[in-house]
Order: sequence, then structure tokens, then C-alpha cells
Amino acid sequence: MPYTVEGGYTGDWVGMTGDSPAGIPDVTRVTNPRQPDTNNYLANNYFKMEFTRLPTVTYFCQRVNLPSLSFTPVEKANPTGIVEKWMGGRYLFEDLTVSFQVDESMKNWLEVYNWMGSISPSWNENNVISGQYNADFFSNATLNITNSTYKPKLKVTFHDLFPTSISGIDFDSTSTENEPVIATATFAYTYYTIEEYTNSA
Repeated sequence: MPYTVEGGYTGDWVGMTGDSPAGIPDVTRVTNPRQPDTNNYLANNYFKMEFTRLPTVTYFCQRVNLPSLSFTPVEKANPTGIVEKWMGGRYLFEDLTVSFQVDESMKNWLEVYNWMGSISPSWNENNVISGQYNADFFSNATLNITNSTYKPKLKVTFHDLFPTSISGIDFDSTSTENEPVIATATFAYTYYTIEEYTNSA
């Protein structure tokens, strides 16, 4: 029902029910641009990690971090004695860390191990000093973040990625249960970009 109020407004009470401005808020009619598209929360299992160069690690991947990003400001001299801070520093990306279940042939663990060996100027695939530098040691990786229905919403692409460490494996003959072995690999990269999927519901 339209109303005329102080200030000259005449029209419907958008987002309200009832016959007066004191009606009950109607969430189905709210046109507030600050209202989020969804109130679903992000869960830590809404993801899929894909490594171009590590297919078995991709299959057995269990945990991954979206690395933090920090920016170091430049300090600017000031005659008043107060140090001013300004843009112009450098971006610092946290390392990418991935945990995966090791398969019984250790194929995924060896994928990372052999990659690390191939990028060394003094170690070839046969663990022999070679003195040859393999220029093809970079790769890309993609972290797909999904919504509550497991449809991809965001695509995080890591550029110029390469491994810097792979955790060891502890074997124990006294263990009474056959627990899966979890390994952790750490990767350095130049930067990552984030894109939104526009065709996902």
C-alpha cells in the first residue's frame, strides 16, 4: 500500500509487510544492495586441487592452503620525524603447502621427488652428477574453490610453480593398525591469480 511520508516520499514500503511502516521486514523483498547473494558459509572441504605435472598427487590430495598475501610498504622520510608509509613495496606470497595420501607404490611421493631432482643443475633422473640444467622445471597448478553444492565458484591459478620440499615417511613395524601415510609437499611460485566462474550456479 503506498504511503505519503514527511519529505515528500510516496510509494510502497520496500522490504516491509503489513499496513504501516512498523510492519515486519520481508526478506524476500529486500532490495538492499548490501544484502549478500547467499548466506552459506565456506567449508574447508569445498575444493579440488589440480597439478598439471602431478596427476597422482592430484588424485590423493587431502589438504591444501590458499596462501596468504602481504604487502610491504615503503617508508618515506619526513622532516617532522614521523615516518610516512607509502605504496611501492613488494608483494609477498606465502608458500603453497599440499598434503596427500601416499599410494602403496609411492607413485605420488616419487612424482614430487623426481621433479625436485630434475630441477637441480647437478642431479639428473638417475641421481648422477650431470652438470646439465633442466630449464623445464616450472609448472602451473589450479585450486578450484566450490560452493555448498560442490560446483566451482573460484579458480586460483598458481604461476611458475616448483617444489621446494617433500616430507619423509616414517615406517613402524610395531604399529597394530594399517594407517595411511600422509605426506606434505611445499611449493614456491611467482604469484597466483583468482578468477570467478560465471556459469556456475
